[in-house]
Amino acid sequence: MPHPHLGPFWFIASRLKLRHLQLLSAFSRHATLQAAAESLGMAQPAASKLIGDLEDLMKIRLFRLEGRRMIPTFAGEVLTRHAVSMLEELERTRVELNALVDGRIGHVSIGAIDGPVIQSLVDMLRIAQQDYPEIELEIRSGPSDALFQMLTDGQIDIMLGRRPVIPSPYPMQYEEIAAERLVIASRPDHPLLGNGPVSLQALAEWPWILQRKGSRSRQRFEELLLEEDLPLPTRIVSSDSWMMTLAYITRTDALTILSAPAAKLQSDIGQIASLPIDFVFDVAPWGLMTSKERPSTPAALTILSLLKQAMHEQDAPAPR
Repeated sequence: MPHPHLGPFWFIASRLKLRHLQLLSAFSRHATLQAAAESLGMAQPAASKLIGDLEDLMKIRLFRLEGRRMIPTFAGEVLTRHAVSMLEELERTRVELNALVDGRIGHVSIGAIDGPVIQSLVDMLRIAQQDYPEIELEIRSGPSDALFQMLTDGQIDIMLGRRPVIPSPYPMQYEEIAAERLVIASRPDHPLLGNGPVSLQALAEWPWILQRKGSRSRQRFEELLLEEDLPLPTRIVSSDSWMMTLAYITRTDALTILSAPAAKLQSDIGQIASLPIDFVFDVAPWGLMTSKERPSTPAALTILSLLKQAMHEQDAPAPR
């Protein structure tokens, strides 16, 4: 007569336990019942009863005795092989859960304004990719107001940007990092270079490519001109595209406004130059923001720590 098939939930009907899996796995390493039992700290009679009960419940012969050796049947070989796999998977689960708890694995989304955060962000990414390769990082950029909405909606875990202009009831943790120093950028051979610091009045006479009206950098530039009773430049191209801005200033006499860290990255490779100016050009400070309503995951806490470390090292004075 054909052997009855096991049903979909045979392991429940057979009362399959973790101890069964451990004993079956032990048979893959030991040839005798006594050695397998001793490896698990069990008495031989208890191990023998455990296997016998399992065979009775499954109605399948799993082992046969040859002297003192336990020889698996075909069914025993299948069950033993899968018992080993299941225990290995449980061990991988343990390792992964520990990594999750320790902040060594997970997904972290960061929203960052362009400009002042670039250098710290790049330094953090370099360390994270080296020391925490199992943390999946997503970087999203945009203006502070848009990023703050992403933070409130739960689309990002960490925000690097400025506080909202309009106070928000959304509870957040804010740690101020620094004011953003702005620079006036041009092509490397611009006529204004090499003649000492440039005045605000002289800058107003040149063509410009600037971010759209209402952007913080453009608004601050216009405020400086108005404070000195100077006219606003008449030749302005508005663009939020960094690639368009870079292409335009390298091919014309136009000037633009950039965050100092972003300008340094480009000037270091000779694409642009920062004009010396005789006035202070800063905008509102920026900082680190996280939600108070959603506790940070261990992975997010790891990335926060790396970000703060990168920012601290960036602000530290260079060794003499």
